[in-house]
Amino acid sequence: MLAYAILAVPFAATILSIVLPSRLGRAFTAISGLITAGLILIFAFRVSQGVPGADALSALFLLPVAIVYGAVGMYTHWYVRAEHAPGADVERYRRQFLALTNAFACAEAVIPLVTNLAGVWVALEVTTILAALLVRLQGTDGSLEAAWKYILIASCGLAIGLVGVIVLYASGTNVLGLHYDPQWATYMRVASHLEPDAVRIAFILALIGFGTKMGLAPMHTWLPDAHGAGPTPTSAMLSGILLSDALYVILRFASVTNAAVGTGMTHRLFFIVGLLSLALGAFFLLRQSDIKRMLAYSSIEHMGIVACGLAFGSSFAIMGALLHAINHSATKSLAFLSAGRLAHRFNTREIEGIHGGVAALPISGTMFMLASLALAGMPPFGTFRSELMILAGGFESSTWYIAIVVLALLLVAFGGIVRWATMVCTGERPEGVPHGERSLLPVLALIGGFVVVLGLGLVVPAPLDELLHRGMHIVEGS
Repeated sequence: MLAYAILAVPFAATILSIVLPSRLGRAFTAISGLITAGLILIFAFRVSQGVPGADALSALFLLPVAIVYGAVGMYTHWYVRAEHAPGADVERYRRQFLALTNAFACAEAVIPLVTNLAGVWVALEVTTILAALLVRLQGTDGSLEAAWKYILIASCGLAIGLVGVIVLYASGTNVLGLHYDPQWATYMRVASHLEPDAVRIAFILALIGFGTKMGLAPMHTWLPDAHGAGPTPTSAMLSGILLSDALYVILRFASVTNAAVGTGMTHRLFFIVGLLSLALGAFFLLRQSDIKRMLAYSSIEHMGIVACGLAFGSSFAIMGALLHAINHSATKSLAFLSAGRLAHRFNTREIEGIHGGVAALPISGTMFMLASLALAGMPPFGTFRSELMILAGGFESSTWYIAIVVLALLLVAFGGIVRWATMVCTGERPEGVPHGERSLLPVLALIGGFVVVLGLGLVVPAPLDELLHRGMHIVEGS
């Protein structure tokens, strides 16, 4: 019942946002985000205690929905008043934006909860449609191009992923019959009897297809445009939740593959896409001029870090990769939301046009600087803890030399992020730029996100630690 409630709340907010005036829709969206976050935390705690309902991997990947949707709900209360498409019917724009945002959150929450392989694919396709509509709402030529680019590339990726779903289904027909329910648990139970070559092909197709949605290089090309051109809350949800959802699906395929044919193949492929994503993201961070595109390339870099953690294969590195997915969601949503505040105040997304961010917006500017330091891997933030776990697991593995490469690329990314964040946040406030926050709810959203980013760096709660241990065993194919 709790799982149904998690989906029912944002669904109800979607309907209310359509039929009610936007001033009420804003309030219901904020309330929906907070209630959904609370329900997910209760759900995850119950799973960590062994209460039936879902496994640890599902509970772990619901946490990004709680963190990001909870913050976005409050932030949107301000955003829909401050931003609207040029020349648009403002009330219509606000209703559409609120309804699509809640629907997007609902679809993103479906993915970790669905245990049917075909159902997960359908849910991912729904997120593609909703995300494209949200990006298009900006009403600019750039947003239209980004939306079409996202639809084209993501749909092609999902088509490849669908072939992977079909191949995996076919691999089970000799054991389960021609007609069976393709549940994750079913595949894990009969993994040793599946056709090995079919399982290998299915994983390759899943990594390419769903890796497109995850933003892994070289399938990443939609990501900088969609994140950069879309509304700020949409960018936060794309980077903070949708990338994790795609990772979740890939991990399900990886767990079946590891159980059926061993871990060697998945580790090699994770190394290829992980190092490529990490290198591309790190070096592109050095030459960005748009504050949101900078954060988009940071997402590619961090997905590469997660893939490398999975590739190292040690228990510590895999747990670090799972924790890093959660830390990245919290940190990236904090960075996007605070960047949106800065871009609105300075009326530009160009980094060269934003100076003295802390002087103009004392809280939002400070939050952007702290989020940037967290994305760069500085202690004592959560990303530092999870990156340290990944590197420690890498250095204790037989592929320790690759851990040296990962560390070097992290230093490159560190230089790019710190450079741009320093330019944006330091210095004097330009004349004509107002001073002060002026809105309470977005500030509370930022502070709440920062508490998570810092808190996960200081301590991993016992229930979360239990979920990480159990999730690691699932990924390993145990």
